[in-house]
Amino acid sequence: MRIAVAGGLARHPIAAGGYVWSFLQYVLGFRALGCDVLYVEHIETKDCIDRAWQPASFGDSANVAMFRTLIARHGLDAALLLTDGDAYVGRPRAEVREWVAGADLLVNLSGRFHLRDVMDGARRRAYVDLDPGFTQIWQAQYGVDMNLAGHETHFSVGLNLGHADCPIPTLGLTWHPLLPPVVLAEWTPIGPPSARYTTVADWRGYAPVEWQGVWYRQKSDEFLRMIDLPQRVSASLEVCLAIHPDEPDLPRLRAHGWQLTDPRVFAADSDAYRAYVRGSRGEWSPAKQGYVVGNTGWVSDRSVCYLAAGRPVIVQDTGLARALPLGEGLLVFDDTVGAIEALERVERDYEHHAAAAHALAAERFDARQVLRGLLEIAVR
Repeated sequence: MRIAVAGGLARHPIAAGGYVWSFLQYVLGFRALGCDVLYVEHIETKDCIDRAWQPASFGDSANVAMFRTLIARHGLDAALLLTDGDAYVGRPRAEVREWVAGADLLVNLSGRFHLRDVMDGARRRAYVDLDPGFTQIWQAQYGVDMNLAGHETHFSVGLNLGHADCPIPTLGLTWHPLLPPVVLAEWTPIGPPSARYTTVADWRGYAPVEWQGVWYRQKSDEFLRMIDLPQRVSASLEVCLAIHPDEPDLPRLRAHGWQLTDPRVFAADSDAYRAYVRGSRGEWSPAKQGYVVGNTGWVSDRSVCYLAAGRPVIVQDTGLARALPLGEGLLVFDDTVGAIEALERVERDYEHHAAAAHALAAERFDARQVLRGLLEIAVR
């Protein structure tokens, strides 16, 4: 099969190694299935920056430099197109248009790809929602065009969308549940683990949204609800946190014992991010408050990397019991007391939970299995 994968690898070129993997898993996963894969992306001049976050030309930008490094490292057939110009990396626009016209499927991750002259040539198009709840509410409540039209099938990592206990608007679409894929060979467990339970996070993200009188907020709201956790457990808790140095919550986090590390170092690129995950003892993390109140069944692409690396995952529950086995390798909590109990449970039999984490990744999140399922639905 010929599969075009559209995403945002170059959109955030600084300290965004985890963001890169959220797209890269699909490209490498389809390739592992034996597909002929072309990765496509476009970017506007206004989004091109240098390493100091200052505006730059396309050719001199950190976006292009990172993209070139990444496609060379993984041997990708790829194209990065300047939306408002003729510049490109890899394949030019006319060649991309021709390639996609002969493709069996274009997979549009987060609807990032908007070039209709390219998209419309594909035999079929699949939209993959990576931000369940927010994607749908932005369009339903605020009239934001989330680029949902023009796709024959729609998938979401919000596994509960469309169920009666998930209040998220469906916009009249069928949302097929899709587990985040992980390329197991890229996350082979190494040992021994460190003493630190970690996660990688952005403190503020974007503004909260409202739907039917309920507000859907960010991860910082849930972190603050459990801010005293480090003082109540023996486990070491660390966050690789993107947070503004003037953020008023920063002194509070430090005062309550949170160990903070710099994503410009530990998530500088895809390799640094992978090393950080594999070097951790496990993941502990709350979820975006919006994923929780929406009972979305959201699963993090970050968490599946921890699982594949044989690192137990302890995360806030978003309604996962419908879709996944919980309690061994993958544990969930609702509040501080539940988080304490989950950490203690893992520590009582760490080796068992580490083995169970890797087994769960291989059984449920293997990119070859997940993406084969996507193709069975999207290509008919």
